[in-house]
Amino acid sequence: MAQQTAAIQEHDRTPVPALNEMQIVSMAESNYMDEAQKQFFRARLVAIEEMLQARSREAAAEIAVSAAGADPIDRASAEEEHQLALAARARDSDQLLEVRAALNRIDTDDFGWCAETGEMIGVGRLLICPTTTLCVEAQQRRESMTTRYRI
Repeated sequence: MAQQTAAIQEHDRTPVPALNEMQIVSMAESNYMDEAQKQFFRARLVAIEEMLQARSREAAAEIAVSAAGADPIDRASAEEEHQLALAARARDSDQLLEVRAALNRIDTDDFGWCAETGEMIGVGRLLICPTTTLCVEAQQRRESMTTRYRI
């Protein structure tokens, strides 16, 4: 019985063909954030997530291995490399949080929609930066306000 249920569930899932960037860009607006597009962006975000995790592991290994040399110049150089590795790891951690938030938005069907206006962000913009949460107009307003009211 369990095998029959699994077979039925497997049969009900219609595979969505994998798309490439050209196909995504050429799709009609009525297909915006359909299942195929969500799968495309999920795959892209998962690839970014894996790359960031690998870089984080490499940075952690570098940080753990860094040893102070006897020569003051060597120590200064090692300390600078250590600080750069820490900064890169922090930046990658922030990006990893953004990627995971974008994956969560795909799961909740909020991916691709502006967090401020509710309008479409646009496939082109998402191809460039799949973690973005704002459409171009909302981003421009935010940047304008930041520039205008900067102290």
